[in-house]
Amino acid sequence: MRVETAGPWARYLVLGGPPSPELSRRIGAVAEALRAALPRGAFDVVPGYLDILVEGRAVLAPERLLALAEAIEVTGGASDGGAYQPRTFEVPVAYGAGADAATLTERLGLAWPDIAGLHAAGKYTVAYVGFTPGFPYLHGLDPRLQTPRRDRPRPDVPAGAVAMAGAQAGIYPEAGPGGWWVLGTTSFPLFMPDRPEPTVLRAGDELRFVPQASGGGGQARGRAPIDADVGYHAPPGTPTFGSLGAPAEHAAAEPLVSVLEVWPESASLQGRPRVGVGRHGLAEAGALDQRLLLALHLAVGAPLDGASIELPVPHAALRAEASTVAAFGGAATASLRGEELTPGVPFEWRAGDVLALRPAPAGPRRRAGVPILSFAGGLAPLDGHAGHPLLAAGGSTDVRGHVGGFGRWLRAGDVMARGAGRAWSPGAGTARRTADAGTTTPTWPPVRPVRKAAGGALGHYPSELHLRLYPGARTGGFAHLLSRTFVVSERSRMGVRLEPRGERDTRGVPVTGAETSRGMPLGAVQLPPDGRPLVLLADRGRTGGYPVVGVVARVDLAGLAQARPGTVVTFHAPGEHGS
Repeated sequence: MRVETAGPWARYLVLGGPPSPELSRRIGAVAEALRAALPRGAFDVVPGYLDILVEGRAVLAPERLLALAEAIEVTGGASDGGAYQPRTFEVPVAYGAGADAATLTERLGLAWPDIAGLHAAGKYTVAYVGFTPGFPYLHGLDPRLQTPRRDRPRPDVPAGAVAMAGAQAGIYPEAGPGGWWVLGTTSFPLFMPDRPEPTVLRAGDELRFVPQASGGGGQARGRAPIDADVGYHAPPGTPTFGSLGAPAEHAAAEPLVSVLEVWPESASLQGRPRVGVGRHGLAEAGALDQRLLLALHLAVGAPLDGASIELPVPHAALRAEASTVAAFGGAATASLRGEELTPGVPFEWRAGDVLALRPAPAGPRRRAGVPILSFAGGLAPLDGHAGHPLLAAGGSTDVRGHVGGFGRWLRAGDVMARGAGRAWSPGAGTARRTADAGTTTPTWPPVRPVRKAAGGALGHYPSELHLRLYPGARTGGFAHLLSRTFVVSERSRMGVRLEPRGERDTRGVPVTGAETSRGMPLGAVQLPPDGRPLVLLADRGRTGGYPVVGVVARVDLAGLAQARPGTVVTFHAPGEHGS
């Protein structure tokens, strides 16, 4: 047993190798015990094939974490799951649907029917769940099928993709990017947000893949039907994920703001990050720019754990259904009643008025920030979810997990109510609450405006970003990152892709592309074999296999999340350039 460091906020507790079902049971038991034993301030404990990622603000020193883990095993604090009995499932697969058939045939030197047959003949055991909600990592892939993962992730892996990489096998619950090779697709449900225990599969469960006609899939079969409460017995009154209904605080809620127009698959309700959910593959979520979110919440009097609207593409129109106070910030312009509003300054938004948001004009002094619109009291869906422990943190939306906020991107027709956070308090820089015949209206002016400061929440885009980079668990490419200049090529809530600037080729990086999957900390810099770094953000996959050669300082991530394509990026070790 040993500890590897990945920046100041993350540690890997390595329990051994090679990967095996026995080691996975041990890792799962130690991880469960660590969740209960770690001090306050630990964000998450995420198992992998060989290790456990411990991430948080108060992560233990390596020697203390190692001593704690050893004590857990010596004293028997790590049980083997107790009365839990592994289950067996038959997973229907339409082999060839969405598959990388031609590439796999060439790489493996096998005919496609033989590849599909070898995969279907295997007996698989769940090692753990990670990456995205419900994604099972499996033991048992035939050695004849083992081939390194892609040099660069495929951007369009289909939902239900049955895939493999190296010695690993798994199933993608949702469509999205992925670095594994696809064999086919299945309709087998992996994450069900209407269940008290949303993750269908657990470590130790056994799977068999059953070939189905293309376009089929059918229902999962086996000794444990999916539509039953398999292996989990919730206490009476335990809320579920997707069917919570309106919380008591919202029982008499009235509409506050409605969406008339919004850019597709862009805007969402976001607040603080969600913690303690990595074992389900759920994202941290939360606003990409937490500094801007905090500044706006303090300006309008929203609770610190409340939700706001984040609009990476600020092309939207919203109507106030009741009078309120709001403020916006980031790279956007906003107009109300024909007048342009000032970022960071709270404004009175009367019932019936329509607010128009558009991207800020391009130029060297373009305002910085992923645009955020905040409201006095915070926001919640009019019929939203609340109460479940995993839906805490202000309703931050995890689109792939379908939890938090609306459980999806905002769209025209959505209606939101005032959040259920603590009431506005007078005299503390927040909006005041006054009662008039049983109604609640904000007084005006309610707050002081956000103060602009150099490098602060309401700054401007820098022409170049200098990111502090801590060594990752794999240091082979660390010097490569420090010696190169990159530019932002793609940006999403999952991460920021960087491309080399200039003519120098980045191939030949001294890092291997094949690695058993493990937990991915916030700010991790993955370096695939193509040499193009990916810096992971709030909606990252919770586990992954591309080597982590560095971790960006958390204080620098807000600036990176704001960076437009073409922004120049360089890395430097902490302590350089006066940092």
